[in-house]
Amino acid sequence: MKKKFLCNCLILFGLLLFFTVMPQIIQSPLSVVRASEVEKEKNNEYRLNLKSITLVNGKSFTLKVYNLEDDAKVSFKSADPSIASVNENGTFKANKVGSTTITATVRRGSNSTSLTCDVKVGPPAFSVKMTRSIIILGQKQSALLEVIMKPSNTAELAKFSSFNSSIASVSSGGRVTAKRLGMTYIFAEIDAVNLDGSKKFASCSVIVTKPEEVTQLRKYFSNHLELSLISESDLSAALYEFFNSNNTTESNSGSESSIVDNLDKFLNLKFNLENLKKTYQERLQPVVEIKLSSQAGI
Repeated sequence: MKKKFLCNCLILFGLLLFFTVMPQIIQSPLSVVRASEVEKEKNNEYRLNLKSITLVNGKSFTLKVYNLEDDAKVSFKSADPSIASVNENGTFKANKVGSTTITATVRRGSNSTSLTCDVKVGPPAFSVKMTRSIIILGQKQSALLEVIMKPSNTAELAKFSSFNSSIASVSSGGRVTAKRLGMTYIFAEIDAVNLDGSKKFASCSVIVTKPEEVTQLRKYFSNHLELSLISESDLSAALYEFFNSNNTTESNSGSESSIVDNLDKFLNLKFNLENLKKTYQERLQPVVEIKLSSQAGI
């Protein structure tokens, strides 16, 4: 009797366990299927290649809608065509400075979906200038260039390039990376043109040296202000000759003289730095006297 009762209890417990666990096992794959279907549906949603853009006045850009079905139709409309007009293919042109919105409407059967792109139109740049004329980097070091463009509200971005990317390369955003010993030039170009038809640009000299020599060279240039009396083109040409010479790039490691000593001797031969120092002091003296007089209240 006891055995029969115990057997019935075990059967009842087994049934309870079965009906408790089985629904979860059955529902689990269904949940996974639903989740994957939602993810698939999300990935197939209509979307534009851009949600916002800043464009230079007079320039064009083409909007594209992704994940379109074969039977879907798309139309484009500008909230303010005087600022940016758009054609049936989604190509819009910046007409004047301002902000507007381009709407892409996707129609499929009786369903429609609207997608928007915010458009800001700014003026082109008419001048560009680097904030530094010389950058000194150790190998594998990097620095971010800064440019000043006018007008200040320009929508244009400078186009960066390197004269010799094996010495120092530059990214589209202006980050310079030093690679091997030597000197090169980095250019920042805009679409505006000079009288001869060439595009306007700014440049800076990038000197790549050994990491342990960076501080020495930076101090040298900051302490020799008389170098500012040399024309930028002449000084740049001299530095290019010095830092790209075999004596500098190859044998400097075994030389007893420091790179600063060698550079100073080289520039002295080229420009007679002693005379330049005297000239610089003579030009600086009246400025110092005026400043001292104003501080003394004279």
